[in-house]
Amino acid sequence: MERKRIITHNYFKLVLISVLISVISCLLAFSLKHLTEFFEHKIFTAAGSMNKAIFILLPTIGITSIYFLRKYIFQNRKNKGITEIYKTLDQRKEHLPFFKIPSHYLNGFLTVIFGGSTGVEVSTVVATATVGNMGYKREFSAKMYKRELVCAGVTAGVAVLFASPLAGWLFAMEVIARKIDKSLIISCTASAIIAAAFVFFFDSTPLLHFRIGEWHLIAIPFLFY
Repeated sequence: MERKRIITHNYFKLVLISVLISVISCLLAFSLKHLTEFFEHKIFTAAGSMNKAIFILLPTIGITSIYFLRKYIFQNRKNKGITEIYKTLDQRKEHLPFFKIPSHYLNGFLTVIFGGSTGVEVSTVVATATVGNMGYKREFSAKMYKRELVCAGVTAGVAVLFASPLAGWLFAMEVIARKIDKSLIISCTASAIIAAAFVFFFDSTPLLHFRIGEWHLIAIPFLFY
């Protein structure tokens, strides 16, 4: 009876910290997504009104900015993408340091607004995974839930980035966790629910402004091609 009570208590704490991580990750992904879009549009419009040759130079500006940021602000510490997450999950003593949040945030932002890339997916995933890792390091939950908290952050980040909580949940489970168990389902589902509410209230503007009038069942087979 005592063991069951302890397990239930730990699950409750896991849900609470997953919710907190989800809120922070939602704000992080939301700001990166919309600030990047805003400045990319401004720079593209300004460059388009001038000499078109400037489009060749713009990516160089972004890459150069990132180089000096990494050299002087982040002390030459490298970013290696999603492999960093796998390393910290496979080796419990390894952690994603806090600098990964501003480093990946700025890398993604500067690369995209100057046309050096088309998306901030990896930056969002690693930054929000670091948020989850920070929650784990604060020991708000049982020490066995590192993977769960990292995945909670990733779930929220991807959910807000693509305005799809289901996409965030599936990505965290299939790509980051690479396994499925009860505690992972609890943390990722709690995070996805918060992300769904966030998207509904703050980021639900449709990409394509048209209304679906009706569905034709005869079209279903073509969806699988």
